Amino acid sequence: MADLLTGKTALVSGIGPGMGRDIALGLAREGADVALLGRSDSHVPGVAAEIEALGRSAVQLRGSINRAEDCERVAATLDSEFGGSLDILVNSAFHGGDHVNFEDADLSRWKRPMDVNHFGTLQLTQGLLPLLKAAGERHGDARVIMVNSMAIQHVEAGAGAYAGSKAALGAVTKTLAMELGQYGIRVNSVHPGYIWGENVKIYFEWQADDRGAGTTWEDIYRERAAETALGYLPHSSEISGAVVFFASPLAKCVTGTALPVNSGHWMPSSA
Repeated sequence: MADLLTGKTALVSGIGPGMGRDIALGLAREGADVALLGRSDSHVPGVAAEIEALGRSAVQLRGSINRAEDCERVAATLDSEFGGSLDILVNSAFHGGDHVNFEDADLSRWKRPMDVNHFGTLQLTQGLLPLLKAAGERHGDARVIMVNSMAIQHVEAGAGAYAGSKAALGAVTKTLAMELGQYGIRVNSVHPGYIWGENVKIYFEWQADDRGAGTTWEDIYRERAAETALGYLPHSSEISGAVVFFASPLAKCVTGTALPVNSGHWMPSSA
């Protein structure tokens, strides 16, 4: 059986040790050559080496998606490296915002996650649109996948800055799907909940310490996992599978969709 993405090119933003890495590797395992965009050189070289070990090409890029000049440079580099087209764009870069209740918030600090999660994501997407349109014209199918969040459906106190920026992105994702379909570009989003890994473990340790009375991070994990239909919190390597699906021909007729990838922590309405 041929790999799902043989001969395709992809860009994944937000390369780090977790979600960005796992998405990039998932695409490469299915045959794609992958460009890796990170704000620093901390993780990109290592992920590039892993992709090259799979027999695929990796393009290393450094920049911030909320800087117009960086997005322009990324587009110019990919135009050269990928022969004038880009099949797959995965917007995984994000800013978590301050976890503070609204009445205590410094609203000037709410602008940062909005600048990155909403405007930065759209700025990068707009900058790469000519390459995506070229892929749509050549192959009849290009793909944009937004990594969004369950935070916009499963509301938690203190997460307003982050959830607000992701909610804005969620709304405009459907607009892009409607507008870009004429070019053969599909636009979808995945909505993880808690993504199990070291950062969530640290967060649970903080919650356990704040609660006291001998509470452990394992206690917090069990509580959160019990809220899901499947009884566990998925790792980013599992969530990457949903991104690969949206990027593949298996989802050729799917656009404008928000897919929960959270072990059934939140489920969309059936009506």
